[in-house]
Amino acid sequence: MILFRKFILFAPVFLICMSIAYAASFDVSVVPVDDKIIIDEFATFKLNIKNNLQQKDEYRIYTLDFPTWDVRAEPIVNPITLELEPGKEGSVELVVDPLKIRDIGTYHVKVNVRSKLTNKLISVPLKVTILSTDPLIGGYVPTVVTGISVPEKIDPREDVSIKISLNNQNIIDYPDLVIKLESHLIKDTINTQLGPKGEKTLQITANLDPLTPPQEDILVAAVFKGNRSIINPIVRRIEVIEYISQELVSEKKKFLLTRSRYNFISNNKDYEGTSKIETTLLGSIFSSTDPKSRTIKENGKRYFVFDVKLENNRMQITVTKNFIPLFIVIVLLIIMVISYYTLRSQLVVIKEASNIVRKEGGISEMTVILHIKNRGQNKIKDIELTDFIPALVSVGGDVPIGSLQPNKVLKHEDKGATIVKWTIDTLDASEERVLSYRIKSKLSILGSFSLSAAKATFKSNNKSFTSHSNRLSIGD
Repeated sequence: MILFRKFILFAPVFLICMSIAYAASFDVSVVPVDDKIIIDEFATFKLNIKNNLQQKDEYRIYTLDFPTWDVRAEPIVNPITLELEPGKEGSVELVVDPLKIRDIGTYHVKVNVRSKLTNKLISVPLKVTILSTDPLIGGYVPTVVTGISVPEKIDPREDVSIKISLNNQNIIDYPDLVIKLESHLIKDTINTQLGPKGEKTLQITANLDPLTPPQEDILVAAVFKGNRSIINPIVRRIEVIEYISQELVSEKKKFLLTRSRYNFISNNKDYEGTSKIETTLLGSIFSSTDPKSRTIKENGKRYFVFDVKLENNRMQITVTKNFIPLFIVIVLLIIMVISYYTLRSQLVVIKEASNIVRKEGGISEMTVILHIKNRGQNKIKDIELTDFIPALVSVGGDVPIGSLQPNKVLKHEDKGATIVKWTIDTLDASEERVLSYRIKSKLSILGSFSLSAAKATFKSNNKSFTSHSNRLSIGD
């Protein structure tokens, strides 16, 4: 019973202490910066918060007076929060926008500050005085919800498409709206109109210099009625990207010679890299390039590779394919072949030896065979074949069966050599004859020796020609 009475006695004291401690977990104060405005201006305040706890806390700042009043931080963040270390103070700059105020006077905009750690809420009033409502249009604050769509990454070679959407929230007629777009790269002014509660989408195309270097930029869009801005400027970050391009600009063709010119272009004047132009094996052999290049093979294809050195963002490449030397070589080969077939003898005579007999380590006998053939397309006639036998050998009397007998076998009076002659009346195209005779040596021939070439005279197309066989070398 005594303990209960003590509890009853000290409980209120304990609760009062707890309440005091709880209420003093943080302090809030407001310092006006610009609290007297006209209807289309913004009031500004400095909201100070002190953390009285022994641990870090975070405070959320908001208002329940929207959409009559808009309270936002400067710079804009959403949600508005402030994090403080134990015992530290901090501040937030607040901007107050009178959205639906129509009369002059003093207004109290309630701002709530709530502790994340203790969930304690403190509400403070922001005292705003409206000095004039002259900027109102038809009794309304101009409210045009504006959106802008622009590519974040921009290729300066292509048109930049910008889409602007306008939505009139009031029954105000805007016959003379002015939209201004401004950045380092894009500047444009658009005149339009917007009816009460009207909506409109504008499509604008901006053109950049194709050689605009890679860079980041900020595009600002603002909407004006006359000289008066009726929206907060909209900011969009854009970036001009780097590009490289290679294009064929000219190609001149002459007989077996082609000269192609390419332009390598980049909007980055400091670009470092290589350029490739496809070629073929034959093209790489018979082509010259300016500047000099090297040839590589990738994925089964051949390329000329150039080290890029830009001048005024450009490099010109010239590839000259010259097949004239190849043509000259081919023509010369054709001429040689034609000349060979034209100038070669129509009658072919081939001399060879067979049935060689050896005695006492040397050659004593053998058969000499002469193959004659008409390799032309015309008949030849009056063929006289003459073969010369050296003095150390003699012609045997026996002639192989099927072989044409010599017409004459004569002795050369001065040299002592033997001359063997055959006469053939005609020889048709592709016709062939075989002539042979046997020779004997008075003494066995040691080592090697040779027989001179046989000589043939004939007529074709009423013209006389001479043909010779090969020399016949006979060795061990």
